[in-house]
Amino acid sequence: MDEQLANIVDFDPDEVWKRLDAEPGDLTNLLDAADRVASVDGDITAREKDVIAELQVRCRRV
Repeated sequence: MDEQLANIVDFDPDEVWKRLDAEPGDLTNLLDAADRVASVDGDITAREKDVIAELQVRCRRV
């Protein structure tokens, strides 16, 4: 399934982080959404945990 989605969804992770970093304010509400999305297909994988950890760092700015 991941391989099928990889062929449909085309994005640059660096561009996503760049856009996220450019957003002003507190973005911690994205963390809840990320947890929900990651767990929708079962247990959260190590890769998903890594991405969520990076998201935590980037969203918890003051």
